[in-house]
Amino acid sequence: MTKVKVIFFGQLRTFTGTRERTISLEDSTDLSHLISRLNKEYGNFEDQINSIKGLRILVNGREYELTGGLRTPLQDGDTVVFLPPIFGG
Repeated sequence: MTKVKVIFFGQLRTFTGTRERTISLEDSTDLSHLISRLNKEYGNFEDQINSIKGLRILVNGREYELTGGLRTPLQDGDTVVFLPPIFGG
């Protein structure tokens, strides 16, 4: 099993009701599998992330688009952060 730490910020923290959790996934998994799992657990998680303009998804601190997009492989101990844009001043 692959254990991945997932961290939620902003409205995704409110939506999931948690800031951080560890999720166990099958070995040889990728970011799309993680999102599918979150979608099953939280209902319409995928709709939520698709509706957030400017959402950043980081895998071990790197933009997922630079590491393979939704096919970014996930390894045991990786950290995935869902980071909506932050406004304020």
